[in-house]
Amino acid sequence: MRIALFLRRLGLKSDILHGLGIVSIKLSLLLWAVSARQSNKDAKARAERLAIFVGLWPPTFFLLGKVLQDLEASPAEQTLRARGLEGKKLDEALKQHVGAPAGS
Repeated sequence: MRIALFLRRLGLKSDILHGLGIVSIKLSLLLWAVSARQSNKDAKARAERLAIFVGLWPPTFFLLGKVLQDLEASPAEQTLRARGLEGKKLDEALKQHVGAPAGS
């Protein structure tokens, strides 16, 4: 949690971390394709190891992005998302929640 709070203080948003996860998947695939073209055995092995290493990053980026997404959301929004509301339904429910009288 401290890492997520530190990233939030740095100004990172969840969208950035989710984007980094997608980019690292694409980069890993690209590195793997490059390794397939290598004729030198040592260069091929090095490129494959690099592709695997970069391929380990996405879960971390996605997890940190999710934690930041939860920190960015209001408690009401977190509750509604946990109930499975997304998109327009979530927006409508939030409008009703904000417009509801206190204590409900």
